[in-house]
Amino acid sequence: MKIITSHINLDFDGLASMVACSKLYPENFLVFSGRINNDIKEFLSLYKNILPIKSSREISIEDIQELIIVDVNSSTRIGKFKDCINDSITIKIYDHHEENRNTIKNASKIIKPYGACSTILVEELKKKKVPITSFEATLFLLGIYSDTNCLTFSSTKSEDADAVAFLLRNGADLKVVLKYIQRPFNNQHDQLFLALLLNMETININNYSITLATHHHDNYIGELGYLANKMLEVKESDAVFLIVEMDSRCYIIGRSSNDAIIIPNLLEEFKGAGHSKAASATVKNGDINQIKSLLIKNLHNRVKPQVTARDFMNYPVKTVREEMSIEEVNKIMLRYGHTGMPVIKDDDLIGIISRTDIDKAMQHGLSHAPVKGFMASDVKTIGLDTSLKDINELLVKNNIGRLPVVENNKIVGIVTRTDLLRMLHGTNHPNWYKKTFNESESTEIINCKEKILNLSKEISDLLKTTGGLADTLGKKVYVVGGFVRDLLLNRENFDIDFVIEGDGISFAERLNETLSGTLMTHKEFGTASITLANGSVLDIVSARREYYEYPAALPTVEKSSIWNDLFRRDFTINCMAIQINIANFGKLIDFFGGLEDIRNKRIRVLYNLSFIEDPTRIFRAIRFASRLDFEIEEQTKSFIMEAIKDHMLTKVTNDRVREEMAQIFTDKGVSKSIFLMKSFNIFTAIHSDLNITNETITKIDNLWSTIEKFHRFDNKKIDIQLLVIMQLFHSFPLNKLSEAIQKFLNNKQGIVNIQIALKEKEKVYTSLLKDDIDKYTIYSILHNHCLESLIFYYNDCTEYYIKHYIMYYMINLKNIKLKVTGRDLLNLGIQPGPIYKKILDTILKSKVMGEIYDEHDEIEYANKLYNELKEIKDV
Repeated sequence: MKIITSHINLDFDGLASMVACSKLYPENFLVFSGRINNDIKEFLSLYKNILPIKSSREISIEDIQELIIVDVNSSTRIGKFKDCINDSITIKIYDHHEENRNTIKNASKIIKPYGACSTILVEELKKKKVPITSFEATLFLLGIYSDTNCLTFSSTKSEDADAVAFLLRNGADLKVVLKYIQRPFNNQHDQLFLALLLNMETININNYSITLATHHHDNYIGELGYLANKMLEVKESDAVFLIVEMDSRCYIIGRSSNDAIIIPNLLEEFKGAGHSKAASATVKNGDINQIKSLLIKNLHNRVKPQVTARDFMNYPVKTVREEMSIEEVNKIMLRYGHTGMPVIKDDDLIGIISRTDIDKAMQHGLSHAPVKGFMASDVKTIGLDTSLKDINELLVKNNIGRLPVVENNKIVGIVTRTDLLRMLHGTNHPNWYKKTFNESESTEIINCKEKILNLSKEISDLLKTTGGLADTLGKKVYVVGGFVRDLLLNRENFDIDFVIEGDGISFAERLNETLSGTLMTHKEFGTASITLANGSVLDIVSARREYYEYPAALPTVEKSSIWNDLFRRDFTINCMAIQINIANFGKLIDFFGGLEDIRNKRIRVLYNLSFIEDPTRIFRAIRFASRLDFEIEEQTKSFIMEAIKDHMLTKVTNDRVREEMAQIFTDKGVSKSIFLMKSFNIFTAIHSDLNITNETITKIDNLWSTIEKFHRFDNKKIDIQLLVIMQLFHSFPLNKLSEAIQKFLNNKQGIVNIQIALKEKEKVYTSLLKDDIDKYTIYSILHNHCLESLIFYYNDCTEYYIKHYIMYYMINLKNIKLKVTGRDLLNLGIQPGPIYKKILDTILKSKVMGEIYDEHDEIEYANKLYNELKEIKDV
């Protein structure tokens, strides 16, 4: 016999899943595993002729050859059918609940995290094009709606909605569905609900409001889930648990309104199962009070403490003194972008001044007045341990934008409405609006730890040592920036930057005692560096925040938290940190969605004014896009264009532009960088005559293969930056060359070499294209040019003969040098004078032409030349 069954206390999703499964396996019998709830009984009484379902009492375990289980995967919830779970019987499972320790092992499973199991079966029916009747469509819709609360539970997926649309197209009747979804309580349920309310208590567990209600009832009453949902709605608790004893069994029903309270985990000891926010369990001959005590114990042990103010407050807090003028406070607010600030007197909090208050005072010509006269003195405050829920209630109830965090009458932090939104809705906001730590069990954190441990032992030990020292000092320490980015990208990067929440210099001093390196400190910036014996340099900085006094200014720095330190950086992919304290070693800190941007291969700036505050970030965006083969995100592109349009690059000093250009020009992805710079009109913004064509970009792209050719014949280090600039300016007006090149390079000799190469270019090309050119002519044309100029000429020109002669020179002529010197000529009795040059030039020409070969030949030839010249003179 082949049967299809579901869980005991069957609900509409279980029934719908059984019927849908029978459409896929028409030879299988439908069998109840145990008790069914009253709604199902009533439904079946109307449609029993259409739904012939057997009771488990009618089935003999020995006759079962195949068992298909739907809407459950646990052996503890299928009644007597758990006795037939063995290797001799084929078992298949369709379910939407997570697997647990009671999950049937020897079964083929299709488990998907949908809102309803019916959705999984409807997908299968659609895939296999199995026709369904309007009644079946109605039942399947009822199954989905009942388990997703009409698609409103957070467990609902888009696939559930797709299935609903499909069923409606196939004749599902919403009137029938609503009849069973929106059922009023009968008299029994009213009495039971009242009894539960009278025997109910709400307790605080880890800052969560938990309601527990117990009751003993002589007869079985179904639909306890409906009662639990109703109580959750009435009490507005974070979770509700009903413990009801009926017919020698204790039924435990749990419902949660908070993602942090996972009901199946709390009911695991009672062999319960269900969704993360809705689950149940049944205990035979259980004692209500014992069950309640154990459940409370589980709540204390398994529910993580709710986030409190200390977990997400901003600190240190920028405050203003009561005697400061409105104008002074206005400047501070503009500098930091704040919309309100605490007012203090002798370090004690006495009020709050808002942006609105400041604006009104200034409009009335009261800029000179002290801020004390305009502040709100009735300040709502919170403590470090105030819960997220209480913070939310305070902000909403009092319609205020910020709550100072106070300890011993001193302000230690501040929570704003924005901070609250980040915590409550972080996953529903844009990534830049998030402030969410990855939890310790997340995949990313495991990977980070493993990735660090897979680095060289030298580096992983260094990070462990640094984290251990921070633990000793009671500080949080992170490795940040490019190291984290490249670790996640599996790219080598041994440029390690540490951020310490506290005094970075004192931490560096202690760390250097362990590492025995060379310490250098910069007290004005709160930074230090340690040079290790192997030459590696570690940078240690205090967590800090930055502000810009005006566009393109260098930033002003002050100490702050890791959040502010990361927020001051340029792009999301560089705004991640990894905590290396031993307890949280490998914990990824990603406030701004950097990991997602790495996965999507995009460069995204943190905030709108980023390129206004520091226009050099434009160059860095381009460099990272090219180096990592990422794309610049569209919004970020528009911010770049606006900054360039507003002439922000003209506010940057030439030195800072040259510094950024040097890094771009020495990257192998330079051609992509130049393409992006061209598309953003950066070159014309730097100099109006610098028009970069696609042909120029192609030639720059070819530079690397050209360099490889030349490296075969000359191992001398090549100045890539010089080469790129030569190619960029290959058609630039010569009369403006000197001024323009200095925008890109500050090396005097390099500038001279570029100028010579470009000014001599046409002359070189013309000379090398003459007929009957000999070796000495080739030598004379090329030997005064630096190696970079020769590579540039080869790469830039399109004439085959020119390329041939340049390469011929590199292979055969470049290294020809005279051995004979002026001293040798003097030893031959030749008196110094203009004759020396004439003799040496003639010898060199003969050597280039292959007429003489070594030093002996050169001296003999010199002597011969002298004698010939002397005879001519005598004559």
